[in-house]
Amino acid sequence: RAMAGSKGAAKAAKAARDDSEQEPLKIQNLGDMAQIKRVLDETAVAAVLDMGYDERHLVTDSKIALGLLAVGLALAAQFYPAPYPENKTVLFLCVAGYCLLNLALQCITSFVENGVVLFTKPNPSAGKAIVENKGLAVRVTMRRFSETCDVSVMRVDNRLADHPDTVTETLRVCEFIYEDGVVAEDKFRNAVEALVERFERGGEGNKTK
Repeated sequence: RAMAGSKGAAKAAKAARDDSEQEPLKIQNLGDMAQIKRVLDETAVAAVLDMGYDERHLVTDSKIALGLLAVGLALAAQFYPAPYPENKTVLFLCVAGYCLLNLALQCITSFVENGVVLFTKPNPSAGKAIVENKGLAVRVTMRRFSETCDVSVMRVDNRLADHPDTVTETLRVCEFIYEDGVVAEDKFRNAVEALVERFERGGEGNKTK
């Protein structure tokens, strides 16, 4: 999943910042694209939160609640106090509910999150009406074995890549992760912050490279 949980990303990002005061953030295996993507995600989340935005946990909390319900149905099907076939109606309902809940989780991941690493709450000090009223969303996209990543800042209520309010910048990963694995964390944070500021000003062009 593109996004394992925005709460976890925020905590990991904070931990990464604390560790960076001791030593620079470093990727041990430059061939591990998942680790590279995770580091970029966490750094982007930290950059936006440090700009005064607060994280919106609704999507993550919804996924947790659906997951717990699915586990509850599985446990009910397993331990329902009646032998088969007396419990077949309960088993059918539990299996059907479990499948529907998992389908709902997949739909949230694919169509709601869709690569978004951060949803924010409204920010009254942002200076842009849509952000003051509803917040923004940040997406980091990186294809496997790609040398670039796309960072997008968009309306939280309309996350289309081609929406006039969406701003996207294509960044070369090698400019932020060096050959020895050291991550130029501050440099990437600055790039993300500049993109958020462009969004707050009203875009100034949809995509740059």
